[in-house]
Amino acid sequence: IAKVSRQAILGYFNQIFEGLTKLFADVDVDVKNGAHLLDRLIKDIVTEADNFHVDQFLPLLQNYIRRTNPYIRQLIVGWITLLDSVPDISMLDYLPDFLDGLFNMLGDSNREIRQAADSALSDFLRELSSSSVLEFGPIVAILVFQCQSKERLNRL
Repeated sequence: IAKVSRQAILGYFNQIFEGLTKLFADVDVDVKNGAHLLDRLIKDIVTEADNFHVDQFLPLLQNYIRRTNPYIRQLIVGWITLLDSVPDISMLDYLPDFLDGLFNMLGDSNREIRQAADSALSDFLRELSSSSVLEFGPIVAILVFQCQSKERLNRL
């Protein structure tokens, strides 16, 4: 259905994403493979769309970024990275909403998740250093909190 209707499914994006998180967390390998196919298709649709509303997706992102399931974390970091790569979407505007969650992923036991979170944070740092129209107050508060973390990798 998503393949045929393409951008028409964006009105149901949050419901589809909620379903994706459940499928990514499933123990059945075939279910996960299907979830990865659907994820790639939805990502293609979102990158082609000119009417994707990040602000409507943020509450879901904020909810799932706190989960500890490694498959859900991979899904979340993948979406953050993808949305940051879309020219019409400025994820820097929303950075305070998920920055803490990315830092927490640096302490994950899964190396791939740590590397993906580190890569995303590095990309945002690069973007921040060249940005001139951003409110740094909320970001600084998150950084101060993370500097006090007991998790060694979060403080790097």
